[in-house]
This record gives sequence, C-alpha cells and structure tokens, in this order.
Amino acid sequence: GAMVVPDQLVDRTSGRTQTYFDGGGVHVSFADPYCPELRASALKTGVHDGGTLVVIEGPRFSTRAESQWFARQGWSLVNMTGHPEAVLARELEMCYATIALVTDVDAGIEVGSGVRSVDAFAELQRHLEPWKDLVRTAIADAPQKPCDTCRSHDGLTLPIKLP
Repeated sequence: GAMVVPDQLVDRTSGRTQTYFDGGGVHVSFADPYCPELRASALKTGVHDGGTLVVIEGPRFSTRAESQWFARQGWSLVNMTGHPEAVLARELEMCYATIALVTDVDAGIEVGSGVRSVDAFAELQRHLEPWKDLVRTAIADAPQKPCDTCRSHDGLTLPIKLP
C-alpha cells in the first residue's frame, strides 16, 4: 500500500522498442530518468521520496534468487511496466514521472510462496482510490510547460543508412 515516487530506473527488459525513430536516433540525457518538477508535484504527505525502479520483462514474477539480487543491488521497486515509457517521453521532450503503488515484497525478501497475482491485485484494489487521488493532485499541481531538464536534447538526429 505504500506509494513511492522513484528517482532512478534500471531496465532489465529485452526486445522493447526504445525509440520512435526507424533510422538514426536522438541521443537524450537519461542520467535522471524522471522529471524533477513532476516528481515534486507528486511528493505529498505519506509518499516516499526516491528509490530505484527495476523493470523486469514479465508477465511472470521474480524468482527468489532474482528478488534477492535486486535487493542486494539496492533496487527498491520491482515493476513490469515502467520502461520504455520514461525513455520515450524523454525522446519527445515530455515531462514524465512515476508514482508506484507497492503491492507485495517480491519473492525473495521473505520466506514463503512468493508473489501470487491474486494477492497483488487485491492489494492494488485496496489502495487504488488513494493512489488515484494522489495522481489527480499531482496532475493539478504539475507545471504546464516542459521543464528544461526534460527538453535536454538539441533535436539532433543521426541519420544512419543501413545496407
């Protein structure tokens, strides 16, 4: 039920399209993947500030060994849907942030059977209304124009001709 506004992202997915360009590309700054202004608008009383969101391929949950590895790396949130949205938004110079709703402690933190989707979805349902209220408030408090951080590339595309 905890709500967290992560400040970092680790991509452990494969095969997901990470650009809108068919040829060439736009090199974007991604050291800090989330918009600082949107993050600030989401940080309300009771919301945890910061954490690293590791995005896994899914739809399966983590193995116990993966979960323990994520924790040892200091990655505090495990998610299946947080990437490539962040990088695609940055490519389009759009402000983007995530508000994570924690539904479980993953497979390896505690002894037990691991994560079951029925339990994760039940936890999500229990805390969905407060999460939606936070999203609505964050949107209302969000800046109306893209910030300088999210408009960090110069629009330079590199045309690459492949044979």
